[in-house]
Amino acid sequence: MQKQDWLLKLRKVSEITTLEKIIQRKEDTLSQEDLIVFYSASDHRLAEIIAGKYFDKVPSHMWRYVR
Repeated sequence: MQKQDWLLKLRKVSEITTLEKIIQRKEDTLSQEDLIVFYSASDHRLAEIIAGKYFDKVPSHMWRYVR
């Protein structure tokens, strides 16, 4: 899957704790290459949850809130 595909699936999640649980489960099932793409999408979604709005591209100032 590509980043955009993962992002669309992760947009169903609205809470950080739920997103963290999904990340933990995917760490065990995805290959290293797929995991890198998934991490990128999950970080993007985390920034969206923190900001409370959707982004096509996350603004650079939002990354300081993503841990």
